[in-house]
Amino acid sequence: MAEPHEQGNGDGNGATAAAADHPAELPLRLAADVREATDAQLVLAVRDLPPEETAWTVDHLSPDDQQALLDRLARADPGLAADLLEHFDDSQAAALLREVDPAAAALVVIRMDSDEQADVLAEMSEAASGEILRQLPRTAAADLRQRLGYPDDTAGGLMITEIFRFDEADAVEDVVRRLREGAAEEARDGEGYRAYEVRYLYTTDAAGRLSGVVPMRRLVLGARSAKLATLAIRDFVKTAADTPVEELEDLFDRVDYSAVPVEDARGRLLGVVQRAAVQEHRGEAAEEDLAKTGGIIGGEELRSMPVGSRAGRRLAFLLPVLGLTLVSASVIGLYEPTIRESPGLAKFLPVVAGLCGSSGGQAVAVSMREISLGLIKTRDVGRVIRKEVTAALLIGAGVGLALFLTGWAWSGDLGMGLTLGFAAPPVMLLATAVGGSVPLLLRGVGLDPAMMSGPVVQTTIDMAAFLAVLAIAAAVL
Repeated sequence: MAEPHEQGNGDGNGATAAAADHPAELPLRLAADVREATDAQLVLAVRDLPPEETAWTVDHLSPDDQQALLDRLARADPGLAADLLEHFDDSQAAALLREVDPAAAALVVIRMDSDEQADVLAEMSEAASGEILRQLPRTAAADLRQRLGYPDDTAGGLMITEIFRFDEADAVEDVVRRLREGAAEEARDGEGYRAYEVRYLYTTDAAGRLSGVVPMRRLVLGARSAKLATLAIRDFVKTAADTPVEELEDLFDRVDYSAVPVEDARGRLLGVVQRAAVQEHRGEAAEEDLAKTGGIIGGEELRSMPVGSRAGRRLAFLLPVLGLTLVSASVIGLYEPTIRESPGLAKFLPVVAGLCGSSGGQAVAVSMREISLGLIKTRDVGRVIRKEVTAALLIGAGVGLALFLTGWAWSGDLGMGLTLGFAAPPVMLLATAVGGSVPLLLRGVGLDPAMMSGPVVQTTIDMAAFLAVLAIAAAVL
């Protein structure tokens, strides 16, 4: 990062060069560049950031400096601004881009990859995204509006439109010439065909309908005068724009293609969905499910988001959990005389509930995994329960024996050991049956199993554990 300072002023600010050796100083140096450097110096400073430190550095700027950075880059180097936005979560990128002048924001959007364009604008209000769309060229705006209409978990939502599309009547020499001209023109902007699906060409008929696929090697090896129609593969795999991601996963498991063309209801070529995009979506969905199981509504939170939004999301999860917890705690109130007579029970209640709840959580995790792989559906509830109960018989016996020995040794009371030992196995059976089936039942009624399974299972098991231990204690002790 020394170059921009050396070019700009000689007041000793060349110390920025040392920042490469001290990553912790990078945010301070970049913040100083945002406030003091010229546009040219700022562009060079951002380009000189180590790739592995770029996301961390920008994330550690203050919100005002982040906004100023993007605002200046949008005018000085829109392509670099577009690349920088890829380091942000879509909602963060949208929040930053929303504050940029619509004309400058449009210059950034037009340089983003097509799938990123739709993802970021989808996070904005219709009014904010509309202001940017109105600044785009008419054809690009119409194309982007169409893609915004597709859910992000469908082929239309995952596809890219950076493809080589030619009329099937075109000759090889004309296609090669146009590709070279396009490469030269794009290279002047520093982009080239970086975002393109370059392995295939796609041919269309006079009505714009997808008619064939030409592997690039066929184009390179084909006769100069040959028409694309003679080189195109006619029997190819394609998909509709509304194909859900689960079906796309199955499709790519069956075929060895890096990309599959996407067409609309009239058979017109829209773009291609890449195997990598489907795999990335699967990974993001798994991360969201993990966050949801931890109580993050929407499956998405970063500490750089507004604190009010973060606190509100967490409270929206915790307050209902409070209500469910009070329901399970009410069971204890029914057996207050038993606890007064045997106060040692109090310390074992959370032990039994925790063990059984963990067993239920294991069953939830297995069901969520099988749901994501498409191995089970709502109609498989009975089968899931049978499989879980079989395993729970062995688990319950082992945990029951361990609690019997622990309770007896800890309290010196055989009755206490028997109470714990007999209470655990039936609750363990219930925990695994409920944990295995609840995700399927929630999915069947349209609720999010990743978000709701944990609280439902935990509350149910807590109530069952408290009831089992206290009811048996009332009879035995």
